[in-house]
Amino acid sequence: NNTKMEVLRPHTVWLDGRCYRVLSALAATTLTNYVEDESYGYEECVYQDEVECGGEQEEFQVEQLNNGKFQTSFPVANTYISYIIGSKGATKKRIESETYTTLRFPGKGQPGDIVVTGKDVKTVRQARLKIELLVEQARKKSPFTHFLSIPLNKPAIQEKFLEFKKEVLEKCGDCRGVDESIFQEPAKLHLTLCVMVLADERERRQALEALAKCPENVLRKYLAEEKLRVEMKGIEYMNDDPGEVDVLYGRVNALSWSHSLQTIADSLVDEFLKAGVVNKQYERVKLHVTLMNTLFRHDRDGVTDTKAGRDRESFNARQILEEFEHYQFGEMEVEEIHLSVRYTTANSGFYSASGKIPVIPSEAS
Repeated sequence: NNTKMEVLRPHTVWLDGRCYRVLSALAATTLTNYVEDESYGYEECVYQDEVECGGEQEEFQVEQLNNGKFQTSFPVANTYISYIIGSKGATKKRIESETYTTLRFPGKGQPGDIVVTGKDVKTVRQARLKIELLVEQARKKSPFTHFLSIPLNKPAIQEKFLEFKKEVLEKCGDCRGVDESIFQEPAKLHLTLCVMVLADERERRQALEALAKCPENVLRKYLAEEKLRVEMKGIEYMNDDPGEVDVLYGRVNALSWSHSLQTIADSLVDEFLKAGVVNKQYERVKLHVTLMNTLFRHDRDGVTDTKAGRDRESFNARQILEEFEHYQFGEMEVEEIHLSVRYTTANSGFYSASGKIPVIPSEAS
């Protein structure tokens, strides 16, 4: 029965929007060993209050050379090259010996493509897949650098949020783990659509190209030049125990019946999936605005605790949920969508942006 179950439900790996079957337990173990043995310098994945999303790419091509051999080349951010080569070249040697291929890498610190050469198409593809799996594992272990966001920080919303904060501290300040440091900065209130790791200039350019397609492919299609008005009303949490909460969210909804904020959010993320700059984990975007997050908590030296969940102190949100379940944060018109840079602050108080687009194009087609 166990054998039958393994045949019916083989080990699979999602990579760039494609689902691969791992053909044997040995192969699955080998791929895992690469990651465990050579993961130097990469921290374990950290729980984030934003949802990580995911990618689609066309099947790659393998070309035949004049000497009869086959070859494929593809760019990889320099950040991940040492991860693929491994300690003293161990990972590179293993891939080459297992697939009977030769791997060539760009010079240290230099941009360029990884080149895989072999005697047949199958082994070249196998080697490239192993490398892409390693990059994907390294990317998942890297903290995200950018996120697609909708700023929800109009002055009226900020004022209501500050009132919410004041009332929570007055009424629930004695609840375990509740203190001023875990509240979001009012100027940084935002709706997160997806997060991404953009490791080099090429990847940042890909993300900006995806953003540039959103006005035509998504906003005009679903809004038809109509304003996107939203309301933030009510609070929620995502874990199972309201007495052990790490992140408290505000709910967001569109005010118009003519379009769906959920559809718009999902379609915006789809443009980044097509560009291959994010990794798919969930079918739909979770529409939420972070109000309180224990990752914001400060220690006595004023340093934010961002360790990977270790030493993270949750808070008891039961009373907050009872008192403020339907709290009205207000309404606003969405003006822009940003490709925001994590851990930054612009002059406006919001995150710095690598790029931004207007929700309603200034020039109608």
